[in-house]
Amino acid sequence: MKEINNKLTQKFDEYPEFGVLQGVKVFITGTNIAGPFAGCLMAEMGAKVLQAEAPTIACQTRGTLSWSQNHRNEYSITINTAKPAGKKIFYKCIEWADIWIEAGKPGSYKKRGITDESCWERNKALMIVHVSGYGQFGPSKDKPSYDVSGQAMGGYMYLNGEKPTSSPLKVNPYLSDFITAYNTCMVALSGYIHALRTGEGDSCDVAQYDTMFRLLDNYPAKWFNNGYPKQGEPVPYRTGNKSDQAACFSFYDTKDGGSMFVAITGQGPVTRGFPVIGMGKPGVDPDIPKDCTGFPLFDPRGQKAEKLCEEFCASHTCDELEEIFGKAGVPCQRAYGPADIEKDPQYEARENLVEWEDQCFGKMKGIGVTNIFKKNPSQIVASAPCFGEHNREVLQSFGYTDEEIDKLYKNKELATWTPAETAKRKLFVEWGFFWDPERQAKRLGLEYTPKK
Repeated sequence: MKEINNKLTQKFDEYPEFGVLQGVKVFITGTNIAGPFAGCLMAEMGAKVLQAEAPTIACQTRGTLSWSQNHRNEYSITINTAKPAGKKIFYKCIEWADIWIEAGKPGSYKKRGITDESCWERNKALMIVHVSGYGQFGPSKDKPSYDVSGQAMGGYMYLNGEKPTSSPLKVNPYLSDFITAYNTCMVALSGYIHALRTGEGDSCDVAQYDTMFRLLDNYPAKWFNNGYPKQGEPVPYRTGNKSDQAACFSFYDTKDGGSMFVAITGQGPVTRGFPVIGMGKPGVDPDIPKDCTGFPLFDPRGQKAEKLCEEFCASHTCDELEEIFGKAGVPCQRAYGPADIEKDPQYEARENLVEWEDQCFGKMKGIGVTNIFKKNPSQIVASAPCFGEHNREVLQSFGYTDEEIDKLYKNKELATWTPAETAKRKLFVEWGFFWDPERQAKRLGLEYTPKK
């Protein structure tokens, strides 16, 4: 496992130049995942990302492994836009940024006099992304939302379940949040490219539920052209780990009690894979055309192929199936757990698992960078920041004096937590967040009494 030699803290005026997004400045207001995780993705690609939280309301993920994993390379300040001093700081950030991503309740900024237009008056090339559960307009815009809200309203849960008569099933972990963040990253950078070309900024309304709805592929076209089950009727698409459409495209139980995904679909895999399971060779067997790409489950030939695939997998172990299908060029994959991930040479080769030092937890292991750029690689250069850690540095770069900054702290316009304060506020010891509690607590100067 690669060990990252990162800094515990990164000065605001000394951010290293790396990655394809070096020089891009991203300002994020909002908490949790759907908006802020976009900042994580861009920060690892070299963007300078500044996240703001209210001085009295920290992000719910702060102090968890999620924060430490998903906010590396970023900067943290606190802003209260409900007060004039906070609004002034906010607009300084807007003037500084190329992209502003906000994830507040729709209309909350407008109530404070902050609009797209007021931001463009100060920075006409600014790209703005509004992230919410239901969008900035429409009858549901004011509904509160979490990850599952997007999965539920977007129709994604409707498709998923163990069987046609089971309840809708959500997907872990926080699929709607993370997919929305990827979508946010895409539209933010698209708008930024447009601004580079035209000099004019834009604004995009990103909703969790319609991000999930867009992922439903051809199912809406089926429903609204061919019809769909009535309320209370079985939902045929809920088939658990089995495909509801294609033969030989599912998870199959194996001889050693495992489960293997096999995909004998597409002309190549069918040509090579059908003979392996005893289905016959395309172009030789009279029932299988030479250019066959597979059969749907409603076709008798698809039903036959599915049964043969089930029987073949049930008579072999996972290791045997990987060898057999691998030689035949047929896609197959067992479902990995942590032990598989930790020992797999593919993970090792691509440095998917790395170790770095976090301000609060110390040495920790987790996900490395993904998307491997050849010339301008992404990097992990700094630990996730503590709450308001960069208030003073950022405001100084905006022209504030130390006296002005001290006054803001005195008036509780700003707030900062040290790593030890984070651990105390978030009950690291009491709630068992530390995995080596005595050592980790001592590292932060905290008392630890072993449980009897």
